[in-house]
Amino acid sequence: MTQSSPLPLSQHFMRLSISPPTADALTVRKVISDALNATFGLTSASTYVDVLWVKEDGEECVLRTGLEDVMKVLAAITSSSDSPRLSVVKESPFLPSLLCDNTPL
Repeated sequence: MTQSSPLPLSQHFMRLSISPPTADALTVRKVISDALNATFGLTSASTYVDVLWVKEDGEECVLRTGLEDVMKVLAAITSSSDSPRLSVVKESPFLPSLLCDNTPL
């Protein structure tokens, strides 16, 4: 019997709330880029971040970033006061775990 090895973790996912709501993924990406620039400088502004999903009403979104950039992105998001304001709802290296709350996607 062969043992299976765990999947390699190379990506991390974040579910964010957006206030005021915006359904534009480019606006969300721009706010994150500006926050990274303000917190860590110009070289961090181009950190790999994918906006995977924005809720139809614009109140939530899901992001993907590399494992090496997770703490940098989380710190930039929480320290930013730009509008729209982003707040971390949940983060995990396992995308389906972001669904574990009382509100459906």
